Parts: sequence; structure tokens; C-alpha cells
Amino acid sequence: MLKNVSSLQELEGVVTKIIEQFKRNIEVNNLKQHFYIQDGFQLKPRHERYAQHLFYAIADSYCEANDVDISREPNAGNGPVDFKMSKGYTARAVVEIKLSSNPSLIHGFEKQLPAYQESERTKSGFYVVIKITKSDRQIKALMKLAEGAEKDGKKHPEIFVIDAEIKPSASKR
Repeated sequence: MLKNVSSLQELEGVVTKIIEQFKRNIEVNNLKQHFYIQDGFQLKPRHERYAQHLFYAIADSYCEANDVDISREPNAGNGPVDFKMSKGYTARAVVEIKLSSNPSLIHGFEKQLPAYQESERTKSGFYVVIKITKSDRQIKALMKLAEGAEKDGKKHPEIFVIDAEIKPSASKR
């Protein structure tokens, strides 16, 4: 990797690679098991901060390799965004991570992340949704909002949906 990131577009490319690697580790390499805790015979979802810690573990290496600064929960005035990544003063991006079970999933996309983008003075936002519920009602509503914004020509955060539902092993499917 070791690329000299010098523009917002290049920074966005690095952030996208980080999210894609995070997604691959969850969906293909069984990182999803760390989103749950055994409670008797049931698996219960862990708090969102577990997802944030796992994301940071992956992102930190990418950021070091690309000489990109990563900050966890910086707060420039509208509350703490999960992550801010930057190269210099003008190339900045924010990343917000939500579990699909979060009742504020839509609010996070419509209000929360745009407020963080404003206070952190960035035009680039990434919204990472980790699907841990069977229901995808909220995710469908979120995607519909994004489609509506696109049709209206409005810029919106890029959405990544990561499937972290526990499924039977390949030998049992």
C-alpha cells in the first residue's frame, strides 16, 4: 500500500478499502462471531462499541501504512463521531458505525452524521451498518432515503451494509 495520500479523493479510497476489508473479515473470515455473546443457549448482540473497536484494529494498520491520521470519537462541537480520518487539514472523512438493531439507525444517517460532518468540516462521510438482525426493514428504509437523496441530486454519506448474522457452517447449508 504505502501511498502518499494527498487529496480528499485519495483519502476516500483508503477509507473505502478499510471498510471493504472490515466487511470481508466479518462476512467471509468469521469476525462476525465477535459481535455476539453467549447467554445460555442464545447469542445476544454485543454493544456497538465492540464493532467500533474491531473497526479501529483494522483501520489503524491501513492508516499507518498510508500515513493517514485516525482519531476515535473526536468531538468538534456536535458530539463525538466514531472516527475521523485525515491527511492534512483539507482531506478529512468521518465514519459512523451502527448496528442494524439500533433504533436511531435512520436518525444517524439523516441528522447525526451530517451534523458530525459539519462540525468536523468535511464533505466526506461513510455510514457503516452492521446487520445483526433478521429484519432488514430499517436497512431498506435507509437505502430508500439514500436513493431519494441521489435522485434529488443531494450529496449524502456513502452507505456500507455488512452482514454479521450468524449462519450455519458451509457443511450444514
